[in-house]
Amino acid sequence: MAKVETKTEIIEAAMELFASNGYYETTMSDIVEASNTSKGTLYYYFENKLELFETMINNVIGRIYDQYEEIAELDVDVTEKLGRMLRVHAEFYKDNYELAYTIFMEGQKIDLNCKQELWKWKEKFNKIVGDVMTEGIRQGILKDRDIRLMSHSFLGLTNSFGPAMIEDSFEVKELADYSLELFLEGVGV
Repeated sequence: MAKVETKTEIIEAAMELFASNGYYETTMSDIVEASNTSKGTLYYYFENKLELFETMINNVIGRIYDQYEEIAELDVDVTEKLGRMLRVHAEFYKDNYELAYTIFMEGQKIDLNCKQELWKWKEKFNKIVGDVMTEGIRQGILKDRDIRLMSHSFLGLTNSFGPAMIEDSFEVKELADYSLELFLEGVGV
């Protein structure tokens, strides 16, 4: 098995375990068993469980961010871009609510470096959303308001997606479209 595949299998096994059992309840032995590797292989790639968790965070959040980047580059209306971004988040929560909970809730408690890593991602998401909103202001689609507050508010809407998907079983499009409509009522022209 190639090194990249082995590392990926370890991360994926850890994601499933962290999502179902939580960070603290998951042991390195659990990860070895779930990934069909040895302890030596696991420790070759990851010094400890925290390093594995942080790698997993960067992997998962990085995939969402990559989708945001692709959307930001599209030659479509700003409201379409914002709607697609909301759908990316809603889809993630629909498919990975337990993992999202583990990343955002337990990640904040585990370690200062982990918390700082989450903060860096938050800043990156605010920047890319802010860039799209700046484009919307230039196009006369959005009101000329404080971009940072607008992007924080926009991304804040996504925080409710997990519980909404689990507790109320909303459809991805329904939830994203409603959230976009609500947001645009406040900042749309």
